[in-house]
Amino acid sequence: MLSEGRTGLISAADGTVNPVRLDKTGAITIVSAHPLYSEASLRGKMFIASTAVAGVAPGTVLSTTPPLALLNPLNSGVDLAILKTSVGYISGTLGAGSIVYAYFTPQATIPSGGTELTPVCTKIGQIKGAGRAFQGSTLAGTPLIFRPAYSLGAFLATTADPMRTTQDLVEGEIVVPPATVFVMQAVAAAGTSPIVAMSVCWEEITQ
Repeated sequence: MLSEGRTGLISAADGTVNPVRLDKTGAITIVSAHPLYSEASLRGKMFIASTAVAGVAPGTVLSTTPPLALLNPLNSGVDLAILKTSVGYISGTLGAGSIVYAYFTPQATIPSGGTELTPVCTKIGQIKGAGRAFQGSTLAGTPLIFRPAYSLGAFLATTADPMRTTQDLVEGEIVVPPATVFVMQAVAAAGTSPIVAMSVCWEEITQ
């Protein structure tokens, strides 16, 4: 049985059958044709949720009212693959410690109280997906730690080397199934009126 390929660019619509692509030496070509997350973004499957612009206290212990929680609702039909998170300093004196990733399951109901945040599709203008995000809302139970993500130093806005906006490329290491909550919360000293911004970015993958 012969296998055929085509040298050069191949232009095709979704659902069409095409030969594999070859380079000028006849080798099968495997390349990253676009930026890392462009496929998920172009198809409207990638979303970001951020805390309110005024920021949020990062917390001191894992609790039922985390500063940022991402819920995959029961019977959503999708898994939420965490792609990246971000943390930025806003004001106050942060207490030394860490912002950790944590989870709680089962969360079969919508968290109560607090503020529901509005996830934004990275293909700007598209509708939001299944994932729902919350700030300071009450979960059905106390989250369990997954792993530490960000270190916090005891500093304030006038510190010579202040905290910069930092980013963790999770890249699908953590997947949130239905009826499960992904949490970002500090385990740290209290500091003095500490306020930060947090965000989480995910892809919704049909089960």
